[in-house]
Amino acid sequence: MKNIVLIGPSGVGKTTIGKYISSKLKIEQVDTDFIIEKKFSMSIENIFKKYGENWFRIEESNIVKEVSNKNNIVIAPGGGVVINEKNIGSLKSTGILFMLVGSIDTLTRNLMNSNKKRPLIGNYGYDEIYKNVKNMFFEREKLYIKSADYLISVDNRTIEEIGEEIISFYKKH
Repeated sequence: MKNIVLIGPSGVGKTTIGKYISSKLKIEQVDTDFIIEKKFSMSIENIFKKYGENWFRIEESNIVKEVSNKNNIVIAPGGGVVINEKNIGSLKSTGILFMLVGSIDTLTRNLMNSNKKRPLIGNYGYDEIYKNVKNMFFEREKLYIKSADYLISVDNRTIEEIGEEIISFYKKH
Protein backbone atom coordinates (compact mmCIF):
# COMPACT_ATOMS: atom_id res chain seq x y z
CA MET A 1 0.00 0.00 0.00
CA LYS A 2 1.04 3.57 -0.56
CA ASN A 3 2.02 5.93 2.25
CA ILE A 4 -0.33 8.48 3.74
CA VAL A 5 1.48 11.83 3.73
CA LEU A 6 0.05 14.75 5.71
CA ILE A 7 1.22 18.16 4.54
CA GLY A 8 0.26 21.64 5.67
CA PRO A 9 1.44 24.52 7.81
CA SER A 10 2.72 24.32 11.37
CA GLY A 11 -0.11 23.94 13.83
CA VAL A 12 -2.57 22.21 11.50
CA GLY A 13 -2.29 18.90 13.36
CA LYS A 14 -0.22 16.68 11.07
CA THR A 15 1.45 14.72 13.88
CA THR A 16 -1.69 14.35 15.99
CA ILE A 17 -3.86 13.25 13.08
CA GLY A 18 -1.05 11.01 11.81
CA LYS A 19 -0.95 9.22 15.18
CA TYR A 20 -4.72 8.67 15.02
CA ILE A 21 -4.53 7.23 11.50
CA SER A 22 -1.56 4.98 12.28
CA SER A 23 -3.37 3.67 15.35
CA LYS A 24 -6.56 2.94 13.39
CA LEU A 25 -4.77 1.27 10.47
CA LYS A 26 -2.12 -0.35 12.67
CA ILE A 27 0.73 1.03 10.58
CA GLU A 28 3.85 3.01 11.51
CA GLN A 29 3.73 6.80 11.80
CA VAL A 30 6.84 8.92 11.25
CA ASP A 31 7.33 12.61 11.96
CA THR A 32 10.31 13.94 10.02
CA ASP A 33 11.01 16.74 12.52
CA PHE A 34 11.08 14.18 15.35
CA ILE A 35 13.55 12.03 13.39
CA ILE A 36 15.82 15.05 12.89
CA GLU A 37 15.56 16.01 16.57
CA LYS A 38 16.45 12.47 17.60
CA LYS A 39 19.32 12.21 15.12
CA PHE A 40 20.96 15.40 16.42
CA SER A 41 19.77 15.17 20.05
CA MET A 42 18.38 18.69 19.98
CA SER A 43 15.14 20.53 19.25
CA ILE A 44 14.34 21.97 15.83
CA GLU A 45 14.56 25.40 17.44
CA ASN A 46 18.12 24.72 18.61
CA ILE A 47 19.07 23.16 15.25
CA PHE A 48 17.93 26.39 13.54
CA LYS A 49 19.92 28.49 16.02
CA LYS A 50 23.10 26.41 15.76
CA TYR A 51 23.14 25.45 12.07
CA GLY A 52 20.60 27.69 10.31
CA GLU A 53 17.58 27.01 8.14
CA ASN A 54 19.50 26.02 4.98
CA TRP A 55 21.35 23.26 6.83
CA PHE A 56 18.08 22.09 8.37
CA ARG A 57 16.41 21.92 4.93
CA ILE A 58 19.24 19.71 3.62
CA GLU A 59 18.82 17.33 6.57
CA GLU A 60 15.03 17.42 6.11
CA SER A 61 15.41 16.41 2.44
CA ASN A 62 17.67 13.49 3.40
CA ILE A 63 15.11 12.25 5.94
CA VAL A 64 12.19 12.73 3.50
CA LYS A 65 14.04 10.68 0.87
CA GLU A 66 14.77 7.96 3.45
CA VAL A 67 11.20 7.65 4.79
CA SER A 68 9.75 7.82 1.28
CA ASN A 69 11.53 4.55 0.51
CA LYS A 70 9.21 2.79 2.97
CA ASN A 71 5.68 1.64 2.17
CA ASN A 72 2.42 1.59 4.09
CA ILE A 73 3.31 4.23 6.69
CA VAL A 74 1.92 7.60 7.75
CA ILE A 75 4.38 10.45 7.18
CA ALA A 76 4.03 13.82 8.94
CA PRO A 77 6.71 16.11 7.52
CA GLY A 78 7.45 19.61 8.76
CA GLY A 79 5.44 22.53 7.40
CA GLY A 80 8.28 23.68 5.15
CA VAL A 81 8.72 20.39 3.32
CA VAL A 82 6.96 21.86 0.25
CA ILE A 83 9.70 24.44 -0.26
CA ASN A 84 11.89 21.84 -1.97
CA GLU A 85 10.27 20.30 -5.03
CA LYS A 86 12.48 17.20 -4.69
CA ASN A 87 10.84 16.50 -1.32
CA ILE A 88 7.42 16.45 -2.95
CA GLY A 89 8.71 14.18 -5.72
CA SER A 90 10.03 11.73 -3.12
CA LEU A 91 6.82 11.80 -1.09
CA LYS A 92 4.58 11.42 -4.16
CA SER A 93 6.62 8.49 -5.50
CA THR A 94 5.28 6.24 -2.73
CA GLY A 95 2.50 8.25 -1.15
CA ILE A 96 -0.83 10.02 -1.35
CA LEU A 97 -0.54 13.62 -0.16
CA PHE A 98 -3.29 15.04 2.02
CA MET A 99 -3.12 18.77 2.70
CA LEU A 100 -4.64 19.63 6.06
CA VAL A 101 -6.31 23.02 5.73
CA GLY A 102 -7.21 25.24 8.66
CA SER A 103 -7.98 28.90 9.21
CA ILE A 104 -5.16 31.14 10.41
CA ASP A 105 -7.05 31.45 13.70
CA THR A 106 -7.19 27.65 14.12
CA LEU A 107 -3.47 27.32 13.37
CA THR A 108 -2.62 30.12 15.79
CA ARG A 109 -4.73 28.63 18.60
CA ASN A 110 -3.17 25.20 18.04
CA LEU A 111 0.33 26.68 18.16
CA MET A 112 -0.50 28.66 21.30
CA ASN A 113 -1.60 25.40 22.97
CA SER A 114 1.47 23.46 21.83
CA ASN A 115 4.54 23.05 24.00
CA LYS A 116 6.66 22.62 20.86
CA LYS A 117 8.53 25.74 19.73
CA ARG A 118 8.55 26.56 16.02
CA PRO A 119 11.63 28.64 15.08
CA LEU A 120 9.98 30.46 12.16
CA ILE A 121 6.74 31.21 14.05
CA GLY A 122 7.94 32.69 17.33
CA ASN A 123 6.36 32.42 20.76
CA TYR A 124 5.44 36.00 21.49
CA GLY A 125 1.70 35.87 22.04
CA TYR A 126 -1.34 35.53 19.86
CA ASP A 127 -0.89 38.62 17.64
CA GLU A 128 2.70 37.87 16.67
CA ILE A 129 2.06 34.17 16.08
CA TYR A 130 -1.07 34.99 14.04
CA LYS A 131 0.89 37.43 11.85
CA ASN A 132 3.78 35.00 11.32
CA VAL A 133 1.46 32.06 10.56
CA LYS A 134 -0.54 34.15 8.10
CA ASN A 135 2.58 35.41 6.28
CA MET A 136 4.14 31.95 6.09
CA PHE A 137 0.91 30.29 4.97
CA PHE A 138 0.30 32.72 2.12
CA GLU A 139 3.95 32.41 1.09
CA ARG A 140 3.58 28.60 0.82
CA GLU A 141 -0.13 28.18 0.00
CA LYS A 142 0.31 27.55 -3.73
CA LEU A 143 3.04 24.98 -3.03
CA TYR A 144 0.79 23.10 -0.60
CA ILE A 145 -2.16 23.08 -3.00
CA LYS A 146 -0.03 22.11 -6.01
CA SER A 147 1.50 19.24 -4.02
CA ALA A 148 -1.70 17.84 -2.53
CA ASP A 149 -3.77 15.00 -3.91
CA TYR A 150 -6.58 15.85 -1.45
CA LEU A 151 -7.49 18.91 0.63
CA ILE A 152 -8.88 18.09 4.07
CA SER A 153 -10.44 20.79 6.28
CA VAL A 154 -9.59 20.66 9.99
CA ASP A 155 -11.67 23.63 11.19
CA ASN A 156 -14.29 22.76 13.81
CA ARG A 157 -13.70 19.02 13.37
CA THR A 158 -12.45 16.33 15.72
CA ILE A 159 -9.26 14.37 15.15
CA GLU A 160 -11.44 11.30 14.58
CA GLU A 161 -13.55 13.00 11.87
CA ILE A 162 -10.45 14.24 10.04
CA GLY A 163 -8.67 10.90 10.37
CA GLU A 164 -11.68 8.90 9.16
CA GLU A 165 -12.07 11.14 6.10
CA ILE A 166 -8.42 10.58 5.18
CA ILE A 167 -8.70 6.82 5.76
CA SER A 168 -11.80 6.74 3.55
CA PHE A 169 -9.96 8.40 0.62
CA TYR A 170 -6.88 6.25 1.24
CA LYS A 171 -8.84 3.00 1.04
CA LYS A 172 -10.11 3.97 -2.43
CA HIS A 173 -6.54 3.78 -3.80
